[in-house]
Amino acid sequence: MTKRALGTCGLILAASFVVMPGFPQEAKDRVAPENANEARLNRLQPPSQVMDIIGAAPGMAIAEIGAGRGRYVVNLADRVGPTGKIYAEDIDEVALRHCAERCRRAGFNNVETILGGFTDPKLPDGKLDLIFVISSYHHFSDPVALMKNARPALKPTGRLAIAEWVRLPGGQGEETSPETMKSQMEEAGFVLEHIDKSLEDNRLYIYLFRPQPVDRPSALKGPGQGQTLQEMTTEVFPPGIASLGGHRFGVAFS
Repeated sequence: MTKRALGTCGLILAASFVVMPGFPQEAKDRVAPENANEARLNRLQPPSQVMDIIGAAPGMAIAEIGAGRGRYVVNLADRVGPTGKIYAEDIDEVALRHCAERCRRAGFNNVETILGGFTDPKLPDGKLDLIFVISSYHHFSDPVALMKNARPALKPTGRLAIAEWVRLPGGQGEETSPETMKSQMEEAGFVLEHIDKSLEDNRLYIYLFRPQPVDRPSALKGPGQGQTLQEMTTEVFPPGIASLGGHRFGVAFS
């Protein structure tokens, strides 16, 4: 897989491949890693633990940005169950076709793949309970634009969760500092609610965000014949959920 910054213009076009056949709950190996690298990553980023932290639950609609070949998609699909929905987004069409076939073989009928653009994931507006990114953020060429364009896909109570390798003091490599993450996501229109550090020994932080409040004009009122625009009011979103309840580029570490 390639970075958004290095892909061809043909990948900018959106496409969708829906996984159709049944969803046999008895298939015990449907979330198994496909190779040694996936197994290694799952040890560093235990799917069950990560999904508990981000609040993935039955019936939810979740999009994974940078879903790649589906390592986490199958786990998310299993967690939300037949009443939920997973949107697997990436800019790599070959990887998404593999993801779709992987889900078909595993019997998941609640997964849809979306071929996004470099700065627009092309997610469905207003349908998502959660947007999720895992160990892909450092690959995004313009994370602010990408996540700003992802934001309209969230429901008013929706959340954004980003699991990212953290740059510890003196560290180097494909990582993102907490300061950079917070600053960029604020620019994209999100408010940081919490950083989960339970996997810090694995160099993984999980950032939990909510959309920034939206300013809207209130109703026009005024005495007599004149009317004035009242002061802009702020829409208040519910507080963060207590228990908020891969990827584009195929490098070996992410």
